[in-house]
Amino acid sequence: MLFFYYLFPELLPGELGTTLNGYLYYPVAASIAALTLDNASHVSDILKSGRLMIPQTQREAAIATGLSRIQQYLYVLLPQMFRVTLPPLGTRMVHNFKNTTLCMAITAHELTWATQQVESLSFRGTEAIIAATVFYVGLSLIMASAVILLERRLRIDPASIIRGRA
Repeated sequence: MLFFYYLFPELLPGELGTTLNGYLYYPVAASIAALTLDNASHVSDILKSGRLMIPQTQREAAIATGLSRIQQYLYVLLPQMFRVTLPPLGTRMVHNFKNTTLCMAITAHELTWATQQVESLSFRGTEAIIAATVFYVGLSLIMASAVILLERRLRIDPASIIRGRA
C-alpha cells in the first residue's frame, strides 16, 4: 500500500507523478491497486491448487466423451474446482475486507478513517470505535455465513458417490 501511494508516482516520468499525487481520489485508487495485487497472488495460488486437486482421470473422461477444451472446463473441471476452492476463497474474501483498514495508512477515506473523524469532532471515541467494530464483525460474519451456506449447498453426499449418483 505504501509502495503504490508514495513510491509509484515517483517512478512515473515527468509531471505525471505530480499530477497523480494531486488527484483527489488517488489514495483510494492506490488502496484498490495494493489490495488487488495482494489478493491476486493468493487467489491464483488457491485456484492453481484447486486445479491440481482434480484427478487427471476427470479430464481424460471429459476428453473421452468428445467435449471441446472449453466444454471440459465449463462442465467438468470448473464445477469441481469451485467446490474445492470455495472455502479458501471465502476466507480470502473476508481477509481482504478486514485489510481495508490498512487504507487508513495512506489517508484513504474508509471506515477506520471515518471513525477517527467522528472521534475528533464529537469526542465520542469509544462509541465510534464500538460502532466500527460492530460493523466490521457483523459484515465479516455475514460474508463467512454466506460462504458456509454455499458450501453446504454444493456439498457432495458421500453416499451418492457410492451409489453412483454424484
